[in-house]
Amino acid sequence: MSLYKDLLAYKRKSLYKVAKTRKDSRLNVGADYQDLGLLQRMLSRHIQRNKTLSEFISFLNDYLLNILRGNRFLKGYKNYTVKKDDKYIR
Repeated sequence: MSLYKDLLAYKRKSLYKVAKTRKDSRLNVGADYQDLGLLQRMLSRHIQRNKTLSEFISFLNDYLLNILRGNRFLKGYKNYTVKKDDKYIR
């Protein structure tokens, strides 16, 4: 049993959000850091070999991504010409 069972429930994608952007093809939307694993790429594999420590690094990575995503949200929030749910802001 994992220490972090059901802690990542907030990452589930809503079916409604997927349906909104189903046929969108957008160009030049900026970098999507979610799939890169920023901290996993920056840290040594020697540090990441411990399972508990690697899971903790994934939580830190998620926190860093939320900070970066918050900046994009605020840029869209202050611009009244952008739709409220638009996540493709550079």
